[in-house]
Amino acid sequence: MTKKKKKHKNKNKAVKPDEIFAQGPIRVARFGSNVLFQTDLTAEAHAEMLAGLADRYPKIVQEIDGLVDSIAKLVSELAPDQLLHRAWWSFASRALTSGSEGNFDAIDLRMIDYIQSVIVSVKPAQPQRDAVTDQEWATLKAWVEKLFREVNLTYQLCRAAKAKVEDPDFDEEAEEFFFRAQLYWSNVRGARHQVHQIVHLRDLLLPHSAVFEELFGLTAEQFVDELAKLWHSLTFGVPEAYQELDSFRKESLSALESELELEAEHSRDPADLPTLMQKVIADRGWQERQKRVMGRCLGLDLCDVRAVTALSQSLVDELTWSPGEETDFLAAGEFKGWPLRIWPTFRRPFIRLGDRAYCFDLHGLFDNIYRVMQRIIVRLKPSYRDTWNRIQQSQSEELPFKYLTQMLPGATVYRSVYYRWHPQVGATERSWCEADGLLILDDHLFIIEVRAGAFTYTSPANDFPAFVSSLKNLVLKPATQGKRFLDYLGSEETVSIFDRDHNKIFDLRKADYRQITSCPVTLDPFTEMAAQVQHLRKIGVDVGDHPVWVLSLDDLRTYADIFEDSLWFLHYVEQRMRAFKSDLVQADDEFDHLGLYFKHNNYSLRAEQMRGTSDARITFGGYRSEIDKFFAERLRDPSAPCPLRQDTPPRISEIVSFLSGGAKRGRAELASYLLDLDGVTRQQVSDHIDLELAGQPVSRRPKPFSTHGGVDLTVFCYTPSWAPRVPAAALDHARAVMLVNAEERRLLLELSYSDEGVLSDVAWQWVERARIPLQDLARLQRHAGELRDLRLAKARADRGKIGRNERCPCGSGRKYKFCCI
Repeated sequence: MTKKKKKHKNKNKAVKPDEIFAQGPIRVARFGSNVLFQTDLTAEAHAEMLAGLADRYPKIVQEIDGLVDSIAKLVSELAPDQLLHRAWWSFASRALTSGSEGNFDAIDLRMIDYIQSVIVSVKPAQPQRDAVTDQEWATLKAWVEKLFREVNLTYQLCRAAKAKVEDPDFDEEAEEFFFRAQLYWSNVRGARHQVHQIVHLRDLLLPHSAVFEELFGLTAEQFVDELAKLWHSLTFGVPEAYQELDSFRKESLSALESELELEAEHSRDPADLPTLMQKVIADRGWQERQKRVMGRCLGLDLCDVRAVTALSQSLVDELTWSPGEETDFLAAGEFKGWPLRIWPTFRRPFIRLGDRAYCFDLHGLFDNIYRVMQRIIVRLKPSYRDTWNRIQQSQSEELPFKYLTQMLPGATVYRSVYYRWHPQVGATERSWCEADGLLILDDHLFIIEVRAGAFTYTSPANDFPAFVSSLKNLVLKPATQGKRFLDYLGSEETVSIFDRDHNKIFDLRKADYRQITSCPVTLDPFTEMAAQVQHLRKIGVDVGDHPVWVLSLDDLRTYADIFEDSLWFLHYVEQRMRAFKSDLVQADDEFDHLGLYFKHNNYSLRAEQMRGTSDARITFGGYRSEIDKFFAERLRDPSAPCPLRQDTPPRISEIVSFLSGGAKRGRAELASYLLDLDGVTRQQVSDHIDLELAGQPVSRRPKPFSTHGGVDLTVFCYTPSWAPRVPAAALDHARAVMLVNAEERRLLLELSYSDEGVLSDVAWQWVERARIPLQDLARLQRHAGELRDLRLAKARADRGKIGRNERCPCGSGRKYKFCCI
């Protein structure tokens, strides 16, 4: 049986848009959830538009400065506890009803973190108003929303236009990156999924336990446990508080009814209901319970640091600003009070209201607490700096392998390997060089380079060179080290690898590895930047042409929770590296790449098909939404299974899982070949297996299934009772098919099943025309002729006359008139 199907790699087939819309010079095409924009502005119209935006620059800066002044003045007049109480409960109610992490309006979060930053930076007015009216809240929210809209869009357009008009060396690509960096700085929060917050801190802080105990009177583990309580209160406190309120309401009403019945039995006139309710509560000793319920549901107890945790007062003080205490955010100068400055919440996450410290901003706390504690500890004990750095380096080198081996069980790991090579480009003498680690599984080799340094603490708007310098340190430097190892690996057929004492460990051959992945891993998360590493050359961070997969430790944790099969993960790595080589695939986030993979498989090819012959820019966004939904579910149910995977027929999944559980050399290449198949071909292979297994009790022999025309695959299925395996016959048939189709290479896949249809073995080989023994060639050509005749006869029986311009049924891929006519 033969079928003619294409693999993904048909680059001629363009994807048609679902909708097309045009207005003036703007054209919009929608491909599912992706939108493609094109413009036909003339050069004159474009220049006129730029000049207008550049002229508006001073005005928009003045408008934003005035907006900040208005916000600061109103905030100074309002009671901060009332303001943040309303902001937090508004955000919490939205987050409670959202379906996934981050599924709420950004303004709800800005009314917490930005407003808290303003409160601690502006001196409170005297006197302050006791309550925040609905009108005052609406006005403040509108101003904050406008502030971020103007800073994110209007200001950026005017600034970029001004730069382009005035700077003869203006670089469009560098400008785009500068814009994105400012956008991320001002708006993106949540460095990791919530389920990983506490795990992250345990991974990094527990080795520092002694200094925590010395300075703060508690171990690092106790510190993390207390933060876990705060995390739980801010994450689950609202629904738990309302459950507690509902329970208290039901019990108190029941007790009140009993009290009213007792009063009626004694013919006494009952007191008014509020007074009687208080008597019920007092008689049963529920006063503290009532106070707790009201404080959690109507007050700020869920955010009260000392009420929720047992953190020492000295440590809480280190993490807390008082209103008006911070002096930098609203200091005179450029970007006064703009979100483009360093926010006070980045430096201290808590705020003091009255005599209590509160935490309203969950993201501000956990995004920054590791580096915040590092700065506090080193300031309080300067001699600990080197110890902190040493422990940090050790942990950052250990943890990537922890999560990689979780996804790749059975992998061979070499840590801190050494080799002799040129340390710099152009050097002639060899020196000892180090790679942080190598990880090997089947024909995949990962070169791991770890960077434990902190990403810059300064805003890109204030100090873009420092921002670029951080990228060079965390991306370019390890990528260069990985490239150096690659150069060494390719310098000879076999190279030697040594330990730190320069004792030889083993020899390595580049030819043994089908996929070599250079993988810099950073301690600090910058997922949005890492996702665009191939585009960083526009700002001088050129990682070269070899694919580089820059990941943070948080990214690895996420992947480790999603990929439960090693060969699926390796296939994703291959597709991710193909995307690196594509100038078309630009995603806003690392996990958009993963979402694209689940949706489109070969998503770099999908981008080519979408763009077609146009020169449009395509940015893929929103593909991580299903990933966020899964982690939101995992947050509610830690045992929730991961549903994230491609829609794959059961028989294909069964083969890949079987291969993953074994150790046969070449299994990753076979799995990759099967997973590269398009959805239709995957389904046809799976359907054939089911039909073949169902029919063998009658046919009593294996009937092969072959594809051609881009997918050169022959499949045999065997069962012990009805169709035992005969490897020589299968090989002969695959070779004959290859000769009929004039192919150079074909995959022969032999699948053995139990009589009940359960896969028990997978055998395969790559059949090559050049390796057919000469003594077998004549016999196989006769077999090929018979096979060709059978195909033609079947086609004539099924279709009748074969058209001259149809593809020849023999499988050669040529037109019938040029082949078997």
